[in-house]
Amino acid sequence: AKEDPRSIKTIFFTVLALGWRGTPQQWHSLEAGIRAMAVIIIPVAVSVHTIVSWDFAMAVAPMWHSTIFGPYFVVGAIYSGIAVLMVAMYLLRRGLHLEEYLSDKVFNNLGLLFVAFALMWGYFTFAEHLTVWYGHEHAEILVFNERVSGEFSVFFWTMIVVNTVIPLAILPFPWGRKPLATAVVGMGVMLGMWIERYLIVVGTLSFPRLDFNVGTYSASWVEMGILIGSIGLFGFLYFTFVQVAPIVSLWEVREGEHIQHRRTRPPPEPMAIQAGSEGKEVRA
Repeated sequence: AKEDPRSIKTIFFTVLALGWRGTPQQWHSLEAGIRAMAVIIIPVAVSVHTIVSWDFAMAVAPMWHSTIFGPYFVVGAIYSGIAVLMVAMYLLRRGLHLEEYLSDKVFNNLGLLFVAFALMWGYFTFAEHLTVWYGHEHAEILVFNERVSGEFSVFFWTMIVVNTVIPLAILPFPWGRKPLATAVVGMGVMLGMWIERYLIVVGTLSFPRLDFNVGTYSASWVEMGILIGSIGLFGFLYFTFVQVAPIVSLWEVREGEHIQHRRTRPPPEPMAIQAGSEGKEVRA
């Protein structure tokens, strides 16, 4: 049925279209913009995520001014982003029946990328703690010992297991890159990356350089409620949005179908050439 041009839905999407009419010039501008953004987004991502590490480096807290923090935070941000993406893709695939678009191949390729970032994150984590242990600076070794074998050891080793051991034990194998397996691994990494931030902030601030008494921290029910409520609010808004706006980019799907059709289209049959009665070529 044809949409009513006066309906709220039609007006809403007309405003969001920003004058898009699908003209050849607009398509050309769109493709040029996508190519430009693919290049620009790389330095933008690096600059955005290293700013967090610079914020920590401005303080004198132990283990907050490591020279490896810049790339460590970039890798961690992309790593956790892939984890959230895998979980969201699985939920959308199951909830909206998008198996045709979010195929097993997509999860397989994303799982291979996840393995690479699991290795990088594990290397940076090992390098950071090896440097602290080898340097044996008094304030930093206190934090290190509490992470590895002290009050925060349960958090630390849980982070290591869910961020490196489990992904590297499951995802390298084809059966481990199925949709459900990748979603489970992604949820574990989301937990592990939250623990990493907890250890960086709470674990470090429990041992200040200033001459204060060393204290402990435990989250109150108010803080836990804020955390759970924030996660719930994000999930509610996201899944409400996908009920209103198309979750699959329609023009990208049509473009992919067009490219696939051109690839699978059989080549034209060659025309036979025969000699005519007067020696002229006749094409059959």
